[in-house]
Amino acid sequence: MPNINCVENQVSVNLTESSIKFVTDRMNKATDCLYHTSKEKYDLKARLIEEADDMTTKEKLDALDQNYNRHNQEVWQGIVIFGLLSLSIIGIAAGKPSIVKNIRRLVA
Repeated sequence: MPNINCVENQVSVNLTESSIKFVTDRMNKATDCLYHTSKEKYDLKARLIEEADDMTTKEKLDALDQNYNRHNQEVWQGIVIFGLLSLSIIGIAAGKPSIVKNIRRLVA
């Protein structure tokens, strides 16, 4: 009878690392989606403002400035919100009690 050796897969899977990677990938996709949506909205508004015939040059410039400021605000909101969410989820996954307490305070 032949001698058969079974070789097991020696690759260890760290569930926490894979979970964190999955969550961060999802959050990166969501952040990119929000940025591109904001950019498309900014570009559309800028085009409408530039093509407007019933506005003076000063009104157009003011409207373009407001549009640009709004776009920047949306980008920074996305960065802050997803940054906080990422840190919160990673903190919860890592099991840090102080982070969990801070999240509870924010939610309450």
